[in-house]
Order: sequence, then structure tokens, then C-alpha cells
Amino acid sequence: MKTNRNDLFVQRDMGIYIHIPFCKQKCIYCDFPAYQNLEEYYDTYLYALVQEMTMFGDAYPKSRTKLVDTVYFGGGTPTELSLLQLEQILNTIKTNYNVSPDCQFTIESNPGEVDQAYLKGLHKLGFSRISFGVQTFNDTSLVSLHRSHNREDAIHAVQWAFKEGFQDINIDLIYGLPNQTTDEINKNLDIVSTLPINHISTYGLQVEKGTRLYHLVDKGVISLPDESTEDTMYDMMMQGIQDLGFERYEISNFAKDKAYSKHNLKYWQYCDYLGFGAGAHSFFDSVRRANNRNVMPYARKIDCFEFPVVDEEVIDSKRAREDYCFLSLRTKWGINTVDFADRFNIRLEDIYGSILDNLIEKNLIIQDGDLYYLTPEGAKHGNYVFSQFIKQ
Repeated sequence: MKTNRNDLFVQRDMGIYIHIPFCKQKCIYCDFPAYQNLEEYYDTYLYALVQEMTMFGDAYPKSRTKLVDTVYFGGGTPTELSLLQLEQILNTIKTNYNVSPDCQFTIESNPGEVDQAYLKGLHKLGFSRISFGVQTFNDTSLVSLHRSHNREDAIHAVQWAFKEGFQDINIDLIYGLPNQTTDEINKNLDIVSTLPINHISTYGLQVEKGTRLYHLVDKGVISLPDESTEDTMYDMMMQGIQDLGFERYEISNFAKDKAYSKHNLKYWQYCDYLGFGAGAHSFFDSVRRANNRNVMPYARKIDCFEFPVVDEEVIDSKRAREDYCFLSLRTKWGINTVDFADRFNIRLEDIYGSILDNLIEKNLIIQDGDLYYLTPEGAKHGNYVFSQFIKQ
């Protein structure tokens, strides 16, 4: 993923992630902390979420001084909440943290579960970017995944969002779906070409243990494309999206006119971010934290004025260097050796020289002055490339 050396995009400010773990209908492949039919707990959860944000700011005053330039509402389905509930969360963030005037506010949504009036309300609240979990425009595939929308719902949701003022619109697309064909991939790309979107995230279907999909595949009820077909689909998606004028700026993410997901870049560029809500993760002041995934245990901890953290890890310098390298390589900007030396007070090549040489020899990465970034082949085998830094 070659980059223009004069087009470096480096972030330093903090992001905030808000997890809303509720959904109308859980997809068979979903492994995220997401729960359906829990409407009776919405108010309890909202109270706990607001309290957690306030508690963290009180306990870690430094978090209140850092500039916040991205806020991301994920799930689950954040748009399960009312506009009034979302406004309460936004007000709590702005009251407790140093939010930049040009902060990018993103919210995830499922097509078919929002109407034009609701989208208008979201934009009025200050959300400047919206991400729709489309996954595919094939109705048969959507039914097999237990998605709650159809093709027309997805198209209308995107058009309504654009009409109501959203200039930054993302859609998620998945390839390698049960019984999916390459013809479906082409038809998805044809529809994409007609939509007013400037960002696409695309992923191969992951069969996670414990999901309904895992059990159905294990029992032979559902069949997936073979490895060769999925490789073909990967190539079609990667090239097809770029042919539509999108820039591949991260292994799975594409943007027009530099309309990057600034919040996700926090993760890839090793910035601080605070995560609030059940199952949310944080990285702040060299400490990674993970909250309890379950709604009521999470809320009960907050009610006792305790943090709902179930995992906490202080990141030492070795782990920090490893994380920085493999996260940076996910993006088109790759590893910036000057930035690496500034952060860690040591040259990249002094630690990883032999690994870098080996990956260059295998045509998996390229060196361009003080930058190292993935080749197209390296992007296709990213997990192997990343593992080389972790095992050092």
C-alpha cells in the first residue's frame, strides 16, 4: 500500500469510544458484546455509562486535559437508543472531557432500523459521520445471516443520511459469506458505485467459536466458499473498490478524498483512547483496560462506585514497540522510523533490522526512505507479517 511521502497523516490527540451493547436482532456471526431483547435495561445501562465517564475523569484528571478529536459510538446498535438518550451521553462527554470544536462524531447503525427523521435528528445532535452495517446487498445472503434489513433498506438508509446532511458515510461489506458467489461480489460493487458514500470497510467472514454461525458450519448446515474462491473474492473486493475511486489506506479500509475514519486511526497509530460501556477497551497512559462484557455485572460495578474492569495490562517498552510496528503496518503510511525513534528513543533497525530485511526479501514490505509499508502481497498475508514483530 504505497503512500506519498508528503501525505503523512499522524495523530496525537485522544479518542473516546462508547459501546452500546443492544441490538434488535443479533447476527449469526457476531462475536461482539451485543444483546437483543433487553429494552428493560436501557435506562439502567445509560445511567451506568454516564457514571463511568464521570468516575474515570475524576480518577484520572489527565484524561480531562487531553484534547479529544474523535468520538465513536459502536455496538451492538447505538441507534437502538432514542435521540434524547444519545444526547445525554454526548452532553456527559462534553462536560467531562476536552472535546475539540472540530471533533469527528461517528455512530454505527443498521439499515432498516432508522428512518429519515431519526437520521435528521442524529445530524442535528452533532454526529458528522455514520457507518451502516450493510454487509451485502443480496437479500438471500442477508436472510441467511439473520440481518434485519434488505437491499432496499440499505440503499434508502444511505440516501436518507446523505440528504439529511451526512457528508461522511461508511458502509461495511463482508465477503466469503455462506453460498456467496463472485457474481454477488460484482453486483455489490455495482450498487456501491451508485451510492453517495466516501468510505468502505470490507472484511472476510470470520467464523468465531461460540457464535451460531460456528455451530451451523460445524454441523454442516451452512457451507462457506472454499479457500480458492475466497481468495478470488478478496482480490475482486480490493481491486474493485479501488477502481471506484477509493484509496486503500488500511488493510480493510478505503476512503475517497481522504475521508478517513479518524477514530480507527487512533488504534492503528498508537494513540490514547478511552472506551466506556460493557465490553469496551481503553488504552490510556500506557495501560490497556477491558470492561466486563455483560450488561448487568457491568452496571452493578458502577453502582458500587467501582470500575468494571476485568483485564488490565501495563504495556512495557518491548510490547509498546511491537504493538506500534504491527498496528502502523496496517496503514498505507506504514512504520515511520523517525516517529519510532522519537517515541522509543531507539532506531527501528537496531531492534528489527533482520526481520525487516527478511520481509523485504520476501516482497512483503517495502522500504522508502524512512518509511516501511506493506506490499499488496504483504497486505494479503498481513497476519504473518505482524507475527514477525511479536515473536522477536
